[in-house]
Formats: sequence, C-alpha cells, structure tokens
Amino acid sequence: MSRQISIGDLLKMFLAHIKLIIIMVILGGGLAYLYVSFMVTPMYSTSSLILVQNSSSFASEMTTNTQTKSDDRVNMNDITSSVTLANTCATLFTVAPEMKGVISGANVSIKPVEDSYFLRVTATSSDPHTAANVANTVADKAHDVYKTYFDAGKAEAVEYADVPANPSSPDKMRYLIIGLLAGLVLGLVISFLLEIVDTTIKPGDDLYKQYNIPVFAEIIDFEMEGGAKKK
Repeated sequence: MSRQISIGDLLKMFLAHIKLIIIMVILGGGLAYLYVSFMVTPMYSTSSLILVQNSSSFASEMTTNTQTKSDDRVNMNDITSSVTLANTCATLFTVAPEMKGVISGANVSIKPVEDSYFLRVTATSSDPHTAANVANTVADKAHDVYKTYFDAGKAEAVEYADVPANPSSPDKMRYLIIGLLAGLVLGLVISFLLEIVDTTIKPGDDLYKQYNIPVFAEIIDFEMEGGAKKK
C-alpha cells in the first residue's frame, strides 16, 4: 500500500536529518558568497543632471530671482512644453549619432526625473572613473546635440557626476540570502529522498498506518540493549 505522509511525519524526517540540513544551508550560503565575491564583476553607477529649457525666458526665470516683464514671465505652457521636450530629449540623447561614441564606454540610461524638465543621466561601468566621465561627457555634450535639432531653448548640465567609491552591484547580501535559501531547499529535498528510499522499519514507526495491520508486541534487540547498558 502507498504510504501516507502527514505534516508531522515530514517534520520528524527533517528533524532526523537536521545536521545535514544545517550543513547544506551553510554550504549554500558560503558558495554564493564566494561566487559573488570572486566571480561577479563589481559595477559602479553615478549620474549627472541636465536641465531642458523650452525658451530663453524660461531659462532666465530658472536661473535668477529678478523681476521680469509681464510678457516675459514663465507660464504653464512653458513648463508643460519643457516637460514634453525633456521626454523627447531623453530619447534623442540616447540615439543621436553625436552621442553614440560617448555612451559606448558604459551602460547609459537617460530618463526624465519624475516627469519634470530635468534629465538624469546614469552611467554604469566596471571602472568608477569611466562611469563618471561618461555621465559628465553626456551632460556637457547635451547642449550641442540639442542645438543641432532645435532652434529655441537649450539643454545644459546643472549637476555633474562624482566618481563612485563603492560598487552599486552586485548586492552581496542578496546573493547570500539566495544561497542560504537554496541550501535549505536542497537539504530538505535530500532529507525527504533519504527517508523515501529507506525501507527499513524503525522504532516508533506506525506499522498500522503503513501496512494496515495491528502491532501487538515488539522484539527487543538484547545485544543493543546490553551494549547500551555497558556504555
């Protein structure tokens, strides 16, 4: 007959192999940490900031606090147009031939900051200085590329990238947790398989549940009992 395994049975199985499970957890976590420390190349990320301005009057208002004429004041149309223009420039600065040579040195992402008229240029590279140089070069070159395609307004760098001191990836703690969980799962699976392939009858096994026959008595192993007493 097929053996019925309850949750209690599973817990007993796992407790019987608790040392094996602990070893597999430690081994999984250790291997994951060694892998991420010596096999995965650390990557460094840094970013610069570009301001996209739709008109010269908008530029004046953004850079000074002086009073301007009423017809030169910034209005919502200027702001909305600049936000739309920033989204357009995010794509333009990524695909423009003038930028291809610049961004080829790193993995570059150019995205609007929360749908504003600012563009965040994020550069990622295995070399921190390369990441910073690419991010800053894109920011500096943005004005020239902008003027190539647009007559009004401008794009200018307002924040330059610093050389990152610490890698942004990989996340060693994340790898460690994944390794520990993988070791736990593997330990549980091995423990379960060991119990399944083991057909011996152990003390405390529920023979009635396994074979549907009642147990009236047990035969004592006197050699084991005697050995136990001698110890």
